[in-house]
Amino acid sequence: MILQMKDICKDYPMGKSVTSVLKNVNLQVNEGDYMAIMGPSGSGKTTLMNLIGCLDMPTSGSYFLGDRDITKCTANQLADVRNQEIGFVFQSFHLLPKLNALDNVALPLLYAGVKKEERRERARQALCTVGLEDRVSYRPDQLSGGQCQRVAIARAIVAHPKLLLADEPTGALDSVSGAQVMDLFSKLHEEGATVIMITHDINIAKHAKEIRYIRDGVLSEGDLNEQGS
Repeated sequence: MILQMKDICKDYPMGKSVTSVLKNVNLQVNEGDYMAIMGPSGSGKTTLMNLIGCLDMPTSGSYFLGDRDITKCTANQLADVRNQEIGFVFQSFHLLPKLNALDNVALPLLYAGVKKEERRERARQALCTVGLEDRVSYRPDQLSGGQCQRVAIARAIVAHPKLLLADEPTGALDSVSGAQVMDLFSKLHEEGATVIMITHDINIAKHAKEIRYIRDGVLSEGDLNEQGS
């Protein structure tokens, strides 16, 4: 088991009232799973992604990532979890514009204290994995949108995380580049990666092996593929 959430709730104070964004969410992800979580704007999917990625904490409920109780982690421990155990891929890439592809990919290893020679070699290997071995010295403004997203994916996998967490990974791409990125996620999954993808697009979600749906803060219990959706 990679992660398990039980009865997760997330509330936000709104003046004198409280808004419940997530309502008793239960989620289990096993090693090697490829899951899409779908939902429209305002459904709670971004909040759920932030909790899965340890970017926020639940109001109540339990969350275990492997054997680690996330709800009991300190801020420094959560930073280590995000750096070493979760690989993030966002819609807007979040690459540093003054760094080339190699140095952008190596950043998580720098923060983890890996020595320069090793982190550059591992970054080079990650770029090879995503098919950009000939773009290691290119800065983001010298790359296409699809190439920038592949650099971001290389950065996400360079530390060999337990989990790849992708938020609308094709949202800023044209259809051809988006298809290439989704093919890459399929390849990584076939090679053993565990992937959770957050999306509003059913055509993107269908690349996953399991689809869950969130609406009004409630996550469906079953796989929508099995339900015929």
